[in-house]
Formats: sequence, structure tokens, C-alpha cells
Amino acid sequence: MAVAKMKEVVGRKLRVVNIKREEGVRCEVDTGDGHTVITDEPAERGGTNTATSPLMYFTTSLGACQTVQIVKVAEAMRFKHGEINIRVETVTDLIDGVEGNSNGVMHFVGATLNIEIETNESPEKLQRLAQLSEDRCPVGRLFADAGFEPECVWTAVPLAE
Repeated sequence: MAVAKMKEVVGRKLRVVNIKREEGVRCEVDTGDGHTVITDEPAERGGTNTATSPLMYFTTSLGACQTVQIVKVAEAMRFKHGEINIRVETVTDLIDGVEGNSNGVMHFVGATLNIEIETNESPEKLQRLAQLSEDRCPVGRLFADAGFEPECVWTAVPLAE
């Protein structure tokens, strides 16, 4: 008797975090799923430099989210691969004149992901993986919705068999 794998149904989901700030700008974030994330800023920005900044977590989220999408899409496509390594670069700037930014508020203005994947799949199949996984990354969509589509540069590295 064959067992059918049920596809996970994902829809609207409420995500809640609780943030505790005791001093300075250091925050302990209870993610509600058994994890704690710490954020801070360097001393020159009012912090104690005990953790990375919230903006670095956003950069991290972009790369990690893209990695998850690559793995999920590759699995659905039966795309054989080994390691996936991504270098993420985001650019922020104080842009005056941008709607809602008349007081020098920091904005993300660009992102580049250099994606290296071990595979022996065809260039056409890799291009399909790239298209599908990039389209499915919610964090990448935040950039695109803000008018700064992330640039993804893909490099295939031979997979040792």
C-alpha cells in the first residue's frame, strides 16, 4: 500500500514576537517558538555591541529565506544539488526626498545575492530553479515591493558524484 505525501497547505499566519529592552538599545526578542534573538547596536549608535543590529538580521533573513526557497523548489523539481552558499549584500542609505523620508530615515536601497550551488544539472534546469525560488522568497519580495528587486547572481559548481 502506497502512502501519499500530503502537500503542506500554507496560508495566512500570524507571527508574534515579544521584545524586552532593559537598557540602551539592546533587545531580547522572544520569537514564541522556543528561540531568543538578541539585537544591539555599536556604542556609537547607543548600544553595547553585544549582538548584531536589526538591519543585519534583515540582511540575514534575505539570504536564509532564499536558501529555504532554493531547497524547497529543488526538492519539488527533483533537482540534485550539494552545498548552497550565498553571500548577501544589502545597501542602506539616508535618502532625503523619498516619500516619507524628509528627516533622514535609513532605507534599504538595494540587495545582491551571490548564490553558489553544487550541481551537475543542465543550465536550463538551473535557470528554472533560480526563477521559481527567487519568485517565492517573501523577504526578497519586500525589497521588490519597495522598488529594489534583489539581484541574484547564480554560479553552478560541479557536484562530486
